[in-house]
Amino acid sequence: MSVEREFDWRVYADATCAGLTALIPIPFVDLAFEATFRRRIPGMIARAQGRRLRHEDNARLGRSGSELLSLAGCLMLPLAAVRYLARVIWHKVIYVLAVADAASLVSEYWHRAYLLDHVIRAGHLDEGADADWAIQVFFKALDEADASRLVGLARQVVSTSRQILGMLLRAARLDDPEVTQTLGEILSSHWNAAEASLHEVALHYNRLYVQRPPPTDPSVAPPADAAGPAAETGPLDGPRVIG
Repeated sequence: MSVEREFDWRVYADATCAGLTALIPIPFVDLAFEATFRRRIPGMIARAQGRRLRHEDNARLGRSGSELLSLAGCLMLPLAAVRYLARVIWHKVIYVLAVADAASLVSEYWHRAYLLDHVIRAGHLDEGADADWAIQVFFKALDEADASRLVGLARQVVSTSRQILGMLLRAARLDDPEVTQTLGEILSSHWNAAEASLHEVALHYNRLYVQRPPPTDPSVAPPADAAGPAAETGPLDGPRVIG
């Protein structure tokens, strides 16, 4: 039996703000705000759980994706910037498209926050745990997650957001979930249905986590939970380190 999680707005405050940055009508300013909120998500969730993350783990978890830019990726940056400008300007002119973008982004960040909360509660980033493996699996599970099921709920949050730039400025400056507490009311009131979808990304993380390759040192015993059935239970049944 899995342990149901009570709704805690502190886990989702920065994630929701990161998604809402898609509504900021100024190109590149939206990216700067998104990066600010995204980088704050790990630390805020850790504090909500009474944990502390290592600086390097916090930095890695605040990245936008699982991989650093390759040389080819760096060479493509100018083209990517042009494509970004063309797309974002069009979407910001046509407000309904900006709302759709924001709803998708909010849903993706909710899944990110839920999974990060799951990983922290499980102890996979604690001292002595294999944080490097946990972070790799975290990003892989996110890349493979289907966040579309919560887009409708996220759209409700987006549609109720007014004077978004001013609110995000206050939230970025004060770093206090209380500033955006009203944004959490919709997610809180639909929490049982939302968690049913969010739960899936945590289960997928478990299945990937127990596929950890054996240690290179033959003297090190393999993880006790490195078996198929643990994928359906594991940290969902209580915070504990697998392995």
